[in-house]
Amino acid sequence: MSNELEGNVILVIDDDEINLQMAKMILEKKLPCRVITCDNGIQGIEILKRQYVRLVLLDIVMPFFDGIQTLEKIREDPKLKNMPVIMLTASTSKQHIAKAILHGVKDYVKKPFMPDELVDRVSKKLGPITTNSKPTLLLIDDNEANRKRTQAVLESSLPHEVITAGSGIDGMEILRKQKVNLVVANAEMSFINGYRIVDFMQGDANLKKIPAFLMVSSDDAETVQKVKDSNAKGCLKKPIMDATTIAPIIEYLKAKK
Repeated sequence: MSNELEGNVILVIDDDEINLQMAKMILEKKLPCRVITCDNGIQGIEILKRQYVRLVLLDIVMPFFDGIQTLEKIREDPKLKNMPVIMLTASTSKQHIAKAILHGVKDYVKKPFMPDELVDRVSKKLGPITTNSKPTLLLIDDNEANRKRTQAVLESSLPHEVITAGSGIDGMEILRKQKVNLVVANAEMSFINGYRIVDFMQGDANLKKIPAFLMVSSDDAETVQKVKDSNAKGCLKKPIMDATTIAPIIEYLKAKK
């Protein structure tokens, strides 16, 4: 997949499967974008937290957790609050539209949507196509506290968009589906640990060239050799606290320039 498509990822959240498939088909055919879909707001928020998305199309009327509630959660998150959103609605309720406007959404598309209108609204919202989007770093760690702390250090120290996975399985799924430029994985996770992640990457022709670093509790000679034998680029001593701790990554990136 080209960098151009990776820079224009659209998330469509709608509980109607037909609407999801129609939106995906229309947008991917007419625009240089990649469309990912989900059928509820809770899942949509989780997707936004773990991977790069440039624009959200959000249905207003959904059961259990509707579009307005989803929008509120997006705006409450400091990292998502400025996310561009277009509302999808079959509702003519002025109350719904007013609530969306209060949360900074001024654009909506009526359902059932006309293809030309949908493409026009989305293309205007995307603005100029960006082919030089930030490189993506995938952080895989099943310890939530460590993951959040490490993510903060990586985001403040590296020129990367950091996405996260809370397990080895989730990390492997992201690697299969999304372009990733760098991987940092906890070597000591349960079930699928960082060594198995690197082994998985080495067995895939499309993934084996992605540099991977392993987080370890000890950097003694035996551990360092084990990391080297795994074909990882280096090890990072836990806990990750500041830019000094991720020096091996910084040095690696400098050497690649």
